[in-house]
Amino acid sequence: MIPAACLVVCSVACAVVANPPPPPAEAWVTMGPDCSLFAVGDVDGDGFGDVFTINGVPQLCVAPSVCGWKASGWVAAVDPIAAGAVALLAGDFDPGSPGDEAAVVYSDHAVVWSRFEGDKLTQSRRVDAPGGVTFAGPLARAGAAACLDASGGAWRLTAGGFERFSPSAGEPVATDSPPYQPDAPALSTVVGDVTGDGLADTLTLFDCTRPSVYRELRMAPGANPASGDTDSDGLADADEARLGADPVDRDTDGDGLLDGWEVHGLPRRVAGPDGTDTTPLSPTRQDVIVAVNAYSQIGAEAVRAEIEKGKRLYAQINTPNPDGSTGIAMHYRFGPDVPEAEQGSWWDVGGRCLEAEARGLMHWMQVAPGGGGQAQETGDMGGSGNHWAAFAHEVGHQLSLSHTGDSAPAWCPLYPSMMSYAFTYAFNGDGNAIHFSDGRFGAAELREDALTERLPFAQSELAYLAAWPFRFTVQDDGAGGSLIDWNHNGRFDEGPVTADVNYGGSTHGGIRRYTDLIGAAPALGYLGDTCYLVQLDQTQAAISVRAYQGGEQWGEARAIANSATHADPVFVPAAEWGYVFFSQQSGWFVARFNASTVENPVFLGDLPRCDLGGVAVGGRLLLVLRHDDDRLETRWLEWADAPVVKPGQALETRSQVPPGMAVRPGDGRITMVTSMPNSHGAKMCMRVTDLAVQGDLVREGETLWTRGEASGNSCVTRPAVGYTPAGELNIYHTAWPGGGGLMSAWRTRRVENTALDEGWLTAMMYDEWTLTRVGVAFAVGAQGAIYAFRWDAGEYGEVHVNHLGLCHNALGIDAEPMRDFDDGAKISLWGIRHSILLMTRDPSPQPVP
Repeated sequence: MIPAACLVVCSVACAVVANPPPPPAEAWVTMGPDCSLFAVGDVDGDGFGDVFTINGVPQLCVAPSVCGWKASGWVAAVDPIAAGAVALLAGDFDPGSPGDEAAVVYSDHAVVWSRFEGDKLTQSRRVDAPGGVTFAGPLARAGAAACLDASGGAWRLTAGGFERFSPSAGEPVATDSPPYQPDAPALSTVVGDVTGDGLADTLTLFDCTRPSVYRELRMAPGANPASGDTDSDGLADADEARLGADPVDRDTDGDGLLDGWEVHGLPRRVAGPDGTDTTPLSPTRQDVIVAVNAYSQIGAEAVRAEIEKGKRLYAQINTPNPDGSTGIAMHYRFGPDVPEAEQGSWWDVGGRCLEAEARGLMHWMQVAPGGGGQAQETGDMGGSGNHWAAFAHEVGHQLSLSHTGDSAPAWCPLYPSMMSYAFTYAFNGDGNAIHFSDGRFGAAELREDALTERLPFAQSELAYLAAWPFRFTVQDDGAGGSLIDWNHNGRFDEGPVTADVNYGGSTHGGIRRYTDLIGAAPALGYLGDTCYLVQLDQTQAAISVRAYQGGEQWGEARAIANSATHADPVFVPAAEWGYVFFSQQSGWFVARFNASTVENPVFLGDLPRCDLGGVAVGGRLLLVLRHDDDRLETRWLEWADAPVVKPGQALETRSQVPPGMAVRPGDGRITMVTSMPNSHGAKMCMRVTDLAVQGDLVREGETLWTRGEASGNSCVTRPAVGYTPAGELNIYHTAWPGGGGLMSAWRTRRVENTALDEGWLTAMMYDEWTLTRVGVAFAVGAQGAIYAFRWDAGEYGEVHVNHLGLCHNALGIDAEPMRDFDDGAKISLWGIRHSILLMTRDPSPQPVP
């Protein structure tokens, strides 16, 4: 459990230099907001002060110092402790036990915990408060492990118990604030000897909200000019002066590496960058070391040649260094190739390949065949394929960058960072132009429900938006700014417009809410103002219907009797009833339902056993049958006392998938979506045919290939088709499956700008990992736009194969704003340090040269 931060600190005794100016501080350890107290004491007896806290469980936790260089991770030394602590003290309260002890103070007593063995404090004893004394809170004073009583009197704990004393006047001086949030409030300050040199180190607690909500202890070492190394960083003051480093700052450039390490070599005999690295580490320019292990199928030399290209991305970051340069120097340390028998997840391989002593000093990456990658965000491990951009992208995650900057929605078009999937491999059509964003467009906030089509940036700066993957129309506004057609309607609107604009990497349909396990494709449709879901249970024994209640909540499932089937149910909503068609060995059945009734199914002996699609036209249903030879023909279903199937006609249009259909608002014409091979040899390419109904006759109008015939825009299952209230056509469909039958899902929508793929815009739904083996569903109406799919991509925690995913923002209109973001500032001021903030403890208590 990561402990949270504390409000007040007490400390172990140490020598105090009279009124020294506090030197610059470094992040020592971070915490969450659930703690109330902490203290500093040498719990393991190695000569270096360790930080204690109590978290909200409550547990007594400790972060031991590693040779005075850095802290190690939190461990729960006592789990749990009694609730109600008012103070936390540390000191030598039991001279017979090794190291210092921690005392958890309650209103009428304290519990002293001692003997730190195997990361646990193993012994405890009770110390009662003096008669009539009620302890109320902690007291922070240099050299005093003390607390206050209810009347403000000061008490300190000794080996013999509590004793009253008069504390010295004054409070410790706070250190400098976190560089990524200079206005973060300081909550408390303490002194303690975490560096082990006998001098008082100053630790100040800051309450931070950037880049997230957390608390941070920042440590400034006690100045020791008599030693010739004032800041005890391993680099003599004379050398610091010669190199332009700061003699009172252990880490002059703030990269998480002490100045002495960057000049004399890493501690613990850890090897630094390998001999092919021609740029030395520097205490006055930020450095990042990445240990690399290539898979044996590729080999180190091939990987080295590829990822060397990525160094320039970090060198180009426009962040200042103390030596007057800008950017970050990236260094590689190659280890042995990973043989096939030892390959696996990056966390497993990294745990074997990166020595424990190197944690807190460098990062690690495995490079495997294939593309893409994955890494810890604000961590030190990951992996990628052998592509320089993918490698640099995953290291960016380790250095604290997300895919979205500081926006909640992904793929903001004004965030032109290679961390965004929209620009990972190319920028403005050029694979060599990718870069980290400098946040220059940050003043423009995009809200998809109120977009302005005029931006205060020159057209030359926004020209990249006309290229893949967004392809917006951008024009000079004649006043130094730009006009941009966010909704692709072929014009620049004066008022705000609504549009899904962050589709560059993919789009989405809202949060994926996983509910039931299902045995076929789901179906959605509106009866009046209510959306209904039709699903087949995972055993394929029964179909049920559920009504949407709003607020992402669905009503109880109502089963259709005798509805076992091995095929996808077909849902055709009409004005008063919803019709559910399903096939069994004997042929097609139909059951109808409304808000109060689910009727028994009726056998439709007049329907041939083939694929089926349908749409409500007036008071009856138009059914389109698809035969195995791709022929389409129509039937009419009328229902008075019972369903009656009437003859239709053969259609000229053919299809390799069951057709999806919707009624176009305004003129009542029918849009039928089918799939056929194009003239370029691509199978199952999606087409849209306009149908007009005259009596029982269906007249076929123009057929259009979505995105043009040559695009090969695939549709391999029944498409889900719908019109928004504004009349925009949206089609949700699946792409060509892989060998395991898994398919990604896509949304294709009609736009007025016919210069854009002949008036069509296609985007992936979610990502390449959200996969299914069946068709997807979509409906739009009074309760909003809803999307449904069956997850078949594997077992991931609580998400299982055949899980129904329900998504309640199918058009992808994000409610939260998005903006540009300064990648370099976050890396330089926060991520470069916090990603290697902690070290692992050495089994030996003595520092290794």
